[in-house]
Amino acid sequence: MRSRSRKRFGDLFPAPPPDPTECPDCGSQRILRICYGLPGPEMRERALQGEIVLGGCIFRTPRWCCKECLHHWPEDPPSGQLHGTEEWREKYVAEQAAEYAQLSQDASGPPLAGEPSVANYWERSDGRKVFLVRFEWGVMRVEKQLHLLAHGGTPVYTIVAGFPPLEVGFHGASYLGSLAAMRFETRRVA
Repeated sequence: MRSRSRKRFGDLFPAPPPDPTECPDCGSQRILRICYGLPGPEMRERALQGEIVLGGCIFRTPRWCCKECLHHWPEDPPSGQLHGTEEWREKYVAEQAAEYAQLSQDASGPPLAGEPSVANYWERSDGRKVFLVRFEWGVMRVEKQLHLLAHGGTPVYTIVAGFPPLEVGFHGASYLGSLAAMRFETRRVA
């Protein structure tokens, strides 16, 4: 008769890591758990009370959110890869370069009335630059990402957290947030 070794339940499923006590990006202790799935009444109420963050119906990697800097972690490591056909990749890099050129041209002009401003800025160890952009209605997190440089492209300013009111629209808020980040960065270098 063969002897089988029995594993204890705890050996098969190790305990989850302890809850973080501070944000790895800004050090704030104001962090919230991100909850995924279709929210019921209790979950919606907890989100409205600011006790949790709703992550949507599709489960993703981030489990925590910082209330101060809007950082979501843990993050998937950046792939550095562009997927799709060679033709699609070239078209995508060219479109992003055109958007960057237009943004650079617009940033050289005078500020727009009611334009948002950068409330905080820092650089991450992986080279990304993070801007907390303050609008009249709230804050959005803009990152200057460098993943297209390896493909002959330009940096890309991307909104990674924060939602504008419906009347503002995401595209308009994204443009204004990126414009504010680029102007801030240009003044900082000068």
